[in-house]
Amino acid sequence: WHLRAGVRQRHRRVRCASPPPPPSTQRWRTLVLLYPVLDARYGSGLTRTRARRVMAREEREVVMRIVERLPSTVLDWSSGLATLEPLDVIEVRRPLTSLSSSGGGRWWAGPREVRPELEDVAASGARYDSVYALWPCEPDVPQCGWGCSQGPSDSTFGAGFSSISTDHWRTLATDPDPEQGYVHEWLHQVEGLYRGLGLSHEELPPLHDAAQFTSTRPADEPPYGKSYAEYESGSRTWSPWYRDYMTGRLRPADSPDRLLDTPIGLTPERWRRRG
Repeated sequence: WHLRAGVRQRHRRVRCASPPPPPSTQRWRTLVLLYPVLDARYGSGLTRTRARRVMAREEREVVMRIVERLPSTVLDWSSGLATLEPLDVIEVRRPLTSLSSSGGGRWWAGPREVRPELEDVAASGARYDSVYALWPCEPDVPQCGWGCSQGPSDSTFGAGFSSISTDHWRTLATDPDPEQGYVHEWLHQVEGLYRGLGLSHEELPPLHDAAQFTSTRPADEPPYGKSYAEYESGSRTWSPWYRDYMTGRLRPADSPDRLLDTPIGLTPERWRRRG
């Protein structure tokens, strides 16, 4: 247990159930901040209001089962090129007391909201490459999206950051790849980092451009010669897109050639730019 100003925080490290990754695997030290209670004011002036919700026990358990699978899922989908390791979880024993504007009348739990915990972690000497903030939201709050992410910044002590409200938790039981949304948000962090390291859109497409691409894999493997968006519309999973994005196996959907002179996506060499 870690103590801060009388607030108790439960801390635990989640380890991959799969065999240890090879030394060449890019390890992303990952921190998950779980906020079970929302009691937040947001807005300004006459529109200022309060949102309150508490995570149900089943909701927390379902979400955490998915989170604990992320290291092995990323390791698998990247063909061993990356993993979220170590993955540490802090269950925060204070409510989130504010929400930040994300623009357009929408709101999120941003770096400002989680700053006290990040300062505690930084003071302990721990450093992370990636941070998730998981929190319950009230249905009436217009949110920035399913999740919102940003690349590394000073506001999170150099880590990438993803904020995800857990309201979707009931859908995880019927999702063919329930980790996919969490992987998606982490890949936004990855995209931000590598864009800063000089990777162009031609080398690493924007993460939302799945409709413009298909795979260099044989046509008898997903997405079976279709664009990733076409494949998802029938299968409800984006996992082939994420797999090929993380292994450099993308090609334009309108390209007649399966093999390209210059690979598209995160090849082993591009992953290593991070050092």
